[in-house]
Amino acid sequence: MILTDILLIAALAIFVLAWWIRRTPARRIVLVASAIAAIVIGVAGYLDDRWQDAGGAFVGAVFLLGLGGVVLKNRITRTDRTGGLPWFSGIFMIIGLIATIALIREFPINPLPKPSGQYAVGVRTFEIDDVSRHGVFEAKLGEPRRLLVRVWYPAGDVAGRQPAPYFNNAETRSTATSLGSIVGFPPFFTYIRHVRTNSYADAPLLRGAANLPVVIYSHGYTSYLSQNTVLMEELASHGYIAYSIQHTYDSADTAFPNGDVAPMDTHLTETTANETDRPSQADALGGDTLDKRLEGLLVFQEFALKSGSRIATKSTKVWMADRKFLHDTLQTAPPESVAEIARAGNLAKVGELGMSFGGAIAGEVCMRDPRCAVGVNMDGGNFPFSAVNADAPVPFLMLHSDPAYLYREMERPIPATGPRSFNEFSYERIASAGARPDVYRLSIKNTQHLGISDSSLFVGDTVKSVLFGDASAANMVGAQNDLILGFLDKHLRGQPSDYPAKELAKYNGAIVAIPANDVAPWWNAKPEAERTALEARINAAKPAHAPQTN
Repeated sequence: MILTDILLIAALAIFVLAWWIRRTPARRIVLVASAIAAIVIGVAGYLDDRWQDAGGAFVGAVFLLGLGGVVLKNRITRTDRTGGLPWFSGIFMIIGLIATIALIREFPINPLPKPSGQYAVGVRTFEIDDVSRHGVFEAKLGEPRRLLVRVWYPAGDVAGRQPAPYFNNAETRSTATSLGSIVGFPPFFTYIRHVRTNSYADAPLLRGAANLPVVIYSHGYTSYLSQNTVLMEELASHGYIAYSIQHTYDSADTAFPNGDVAPMDTHLTETTANETDRPSQADALGGDTLDKRLEGLLVFQEFALKSGSRIATKSTKVWMADRKFLHDTLQTAPPESVAEIARAGNLAKVGELGMSFGGAIAGEVCMRDPRCAVGVNMDGGNFPFSAVNADAPVPFLMLHSDPAYLYREMERPIPATGPRSFNEFSYERIASAGARPDVYRLSIKNTQHLGISDSSLFVGDTVKSVLFGDASAANMVGAQNDLILGFLDKHLRGQPSDYPAKELAKYNGAIVAIPANDVAPWWNAKPEAERTALEARINAAKPAHAPQTN
């Protein structure tokens, strides 16, 4: 809670107590003063981006009107009851107080969980401009591609510094508000401004830092670069340098350091929905046989190519170019504000990460860029199809939410063989799927797609169950941290481990491995002519640069 929450609840509680205790000294003054205080505090909270306090202001106004009605009635009837208990009205007053508390508790303001590593975490935000690309998406015709980047890193002395807020004031007015517009209530996410991170803005880099492991991350479609701040802080506290890039116009509103704001394309979510072939998507995600899922996947991709889908064609190319430009810039000409950090990292072999569409892009980067040493796809699909029926050239982690939610959304039963990875045909050749020990498909149980982020930390259990899943927020976020850190430590840093055995044991059934070892026998049992025809369709659905298989 913040101060306005506490004062608001206190003001309403005083009113309720005075309402029930009719012999309260100066009772009418106490009632009027506490109701007015609740209204003023609630409005102040609302103006301070705590819209939940507006509910308390409304309750305070109802209380004040109720009091006025009672006073008026007493004057008309020339009565002034001072004995007994106000059962009827008093119960309604208690309900109003409880409703106010419940609304505040359902959208809590707590600091982010502390990272487990030994280092303090620094954070810096900067802009890079690609002058070789102009007029991308909604940019003006001659405007270069402008990109916002944030980096988390192991810091030196942070004494006297305050942790940064999750959203600064500019991001609250732009990024958070545009996210709220997607759900129909622009202020919805602005209260997250009050959440404190564990990162210290512009803190000095850890003294002597050199050859540190580096990861580069992309957010989900229409999202924002800090949506997995907890993970970034966890990695930085263990000595990683973590860069996150915001893909302008395909993201929430982007607030640049100089005050400029690049808005999200207002038609983006509508366009994306219209480009989706729902029946084939349902088959690809929830078909009850391997044949149905592969056919659904192929039809879905073929539809995307035929329709000129923005997300499957143009966005993929732009996001890939954004990632390449960031990597190249860090290696050759980093901005002065982060030059020391860039030089301290090993940019020759990096971990490529991303969530949702950003996860698909991370996989695509690993298929094309030899600087990728490991890849992590956090619950993303496969755009633009390069990794289908192809071996990822590096160790790869496919981190899923719970597929049970997808089956429910698609109105499909869970397959008889159990929950499946919707990327079971990707990152390995189909003929040998499930054979590689360095390709992992893991799922966090009772977690929805949007739970693969920080979001579950900002809501109470009721909202969390609806939007993010029934797992505890600690499990949702903790499992992401442990699974990704353990994978990177083993395959990027080269630390020996029995990954993911320790992580599976720690969460005691809350994380499960999704096997794919029935895929190869199914495929290899097909007649050669059928395999050849399917491979031809797969190759035709791939971009020109992708590896062709036969």
